[in-house]
Amino acid sequence: MKKMILAATTALLCAAASAEDAYIYPTENMKVGETVQLQSPTVLFINKKCDLPFVDAAHMRFYASYRSDASNRGTWDTGCWAKNIHGDAIIVVLRMPNRTISLKTLARADVQKDGTATIKALPVQGR
Repeated sequence: MKKMILAATTALLCAAASAEDAYIYPTENMKVGETVQLQSPTVLFINKKCDLPFVDAAHMRFYASYRSDASNRGTWDTGCWAKNIHGDAIIVVLRMPNRTISLKTLARADVQKDGTATIKALPVQGR
């Protein structure tokens, strides 16, 4: 299963030429400066533009999240996100309900195309 997640992460992130600034879900014992393997990645890219056919896509950024299903196979949910006036991320994925998450709960990282992330700030720190 971990190999499938790693392969899927690598495939999704290969479009990036170098590290991409992003928000990610933090893990226990995560430290600033360390490089971690994204196990079940959810990535809110900061500079990668939304490429989906949404009305306000020009004002949104790319979002990707990997989830396992009942058959132990995973799938990528891709969509877009934007920051609202409260500082929360509004996540929009086609054919799924919109989600809102506080950016204060996410870590900031440089996400590499090999599926690793170098932590730049922990939740609430550095903002």
